[in-house]
Amino acid sequence: MKSASADRRNELAEQALRSGQEALRIAEEANDTSALWITLDALGFIYGAQRHYDEEHRIQHRRKELESYIKGRDELHDLYDSLGWVHERIGEYPTAAKWFGHSWHIAQTMESPSMLLASMVGRMYTWYEWNHWSEVREVAYNILQLAEQYQQDEQWLLDALETLAEIAYRTGNTEESDSLLRQYKRLSEQRGFHPELSRTIYLAREDWARACADYKAALERGEPFPSPAVVSILAELYVITGESAEAQQAMCERAVALAKQSRARKFLAIALRARGRMHLEQHNWDAAERDLQEARNQCQLLDIPWEQGQTLYCLGLLYRRHADAVNRDNPAARDADLARAHFNFEQALGFFESLKAVHDAERARLAMKQDIKAPV
Repeated sequence: MKSASADRRNELAEQALRSGQEALRIAEEANDTSALWITLDALGFIYGAQRHYDEEHRIQHRRKELESYIKGRDELHDLYDSLGWVHERIGEYPTAAKWFGHSWHIAQTMESPSMLLASMVGRMYTWYEWNHWSEVREVAYNILQLAEQYQQDEQWLLDALETLAEIAYRTGNTEESDSLLRQYKRLSEQRGFHPELSRTIYLAREDWARACADYKAALERGEPFPSPAVVSILAELYVITGESAEAQQAMCERAVALAKQSRARKFLAIALRARGRMHLEQHNWDAAERDLQEARNQCQLLDIPWEQGQTLYCLGLLYRRHADAVNRDNPAARDADLARAHFNFEQALGFFESLKAVHDAERARLAMKQDIKAPV
């Protein structure tokens, strides 16, 4: 798949899916538990690769129905790990954390550092997507310690270092972030790796041009099955960097459609926010408010505080700009808009302060103080 062209990847995935479905039919007819277990595992992987997370979720839960027949602890660890990842992808973070906890306990009974680390990486990314940064830091530092102790896969070390460096920067610990990035570069050079730095580092540091270029490259590498995360974040970057109106529209619509089709709920919220920001820049006030309010609702349902803060900040921008552009000569309406803007900025600030997201909090404070257009 990785070495094939985009068109060929689609063909290979379809062939794999047909083979998996035929294998499932045969295993069901034979009533063969071992064959069913292997086939469902394969189908879950195929659906995940195609970004059909609803189908992957259904398949993994069907696989769990066979749990009582499976005696191998390594197979149970794989099941729990797979259940963790699919729930992480659809934004069911408490359930994902529960399954990664089960896989971690199994790994402990087997005294397997690699299985322990696999479970811990799943937990780290679950906490990360859930915007629970304190928990991310705790798990990531444990990963560093365990990986060093047992000389495990360097990629796990790199993942943990990248994630820690991003959160350190967002919480105002620039020196710690720089130190972690130096460790990252030193480790990659020592082990002969030449990986790209995490795209999220550039997002955190608001290097929009570099982040956009890297996300475009990631989109190209992922075709025709790009990650909903990549497409939705790239849609927002297109708006921030001022890509053409046509490019913004196309990427925003693709992001919304892909997130809905895949049931990647967090990235549906981000895609809607991206489209709302696009409408805001075009002064399509009603469409902007509709998308941003829906994005806020999704963030609230998923309990993702940093994303909720970002969306509330955008709503504040909407009402502030509407006050200036539409209601400049209507004092009562303008005051109502400014009151709504202040309320949303204040709400955003609360979320940012709870996370100690110092740069975002400072931006929200500045917006609350200003009587002119708030900064992007």
